[in-house]
Amino acid sequence: MGMLTSKGQTLTRRLAVTKLLTLGIAGASISVSQANAHPAAPSSRDDQNAINELLIAYATALDEGRIEDCAELFAQAEFTIETVATVQGAKAVMGLFSGIILYEDGTPRTKHVVTNTDIIIGKDTQTATAKSYLTVFQQAGGAPLQPIFSGAYDDQFQKTDGIWHFKKRTVSGPLFGDMSKHLRHPPN
Repeated sequence: MGMLTSKGQTLTRRLAVTKLLTLGIAGASISVSQANAHPAAPSSRDDQNAINELLIAYATALDEGRIEDCAELFAQAEFTIETVATVQGAKAVMGLFSGIILYEDGTPRTKHVVTNTDIIIGKDTQTATAKSYLTVFQQAGGAPLQPIFSGAYDDQFQKTDGIWHFKKRTVSGPLFGDMSKHLRHPPN
């Protein structure tokens, strides 16, 4: 199949192929143009994928040292790290993250590992929640690769004009390892 340039066309084509596969051999005579005649609205799976992309964008931006990009994800959101702080908006999140040490390569030398993610789309299809575990590993300053932080993300999302964004993030149950090579003023 040829690659289409429009996201809408690509989605419509994927839906058409999905319809063909769902119908099985007996319905294989349906054409792609027939399947395109009634394109479906985005599914909850599409919404879950979009939210998962936000979760990935956060971890990737932090690990790449793009702290400002990470903070911008919370332009319309509250961000809490239990026992540490609660802030609102990108500027405040940027302040919270300003103590992160960046090394010669421009990164904090970390890997955020997010697991056990459960995304639930609200019945209104405009809100969602997600729960995940996280562990942050770091190798810096001659220290071996080691876990330096663990906890859970409790997230709330809002869909505005078809785009998902963070509404609230709570980092709950924080467990601190050796944060001395990660933060200028570690909490431990």
